[in-house]
Amino acid sequence: MKIIIPIADTETKKNIADSFHNTEFACIYNTTDNSVELVATKNMIRNGNLETVLRENEINAVISKKMPLMALGFFTDNGLTVYKAESSNIEENIDWFLNRRLKPMTNASVKISSDCSGSCGSCHTTCKS
Repeated sequence: MKIIIPIADTETKKNIADSFHNTEFACIYNTTDNSVELVATKNMIRNGNLETVLRENEINAVISKKMPLMALGFFTDNGLTVYKAESSNIEENIDWFLNRRLKPMTNASVKISSDCSGSCGSCHTTCKS
């Protein structure tokens, strides 16, 4: 299983970014061999098809501090589970994930957070729920 995590600090690679929206890099953690790969987020999209890249890289889960509702829908529609980071430290969150201590994000939890202002017209999605 592989997990993708947005990175805020590319020098130490220890801090999670708030979301993928404002970061240039992500790490892909492989639970099978405990390896970590640093990838440029702009290189993850080939021909505008992120879902193919996620599938080709066998990414099954996301850990992030925040997630816009539309992005959560994209990931879950493509079979990925999105987990809420409990701290800024990547290693802590990976450990918590491996020990099943991270909670999956849901539409309801994202709507309550600051990522969804509650005004359906503000983010220009079609969720209307």
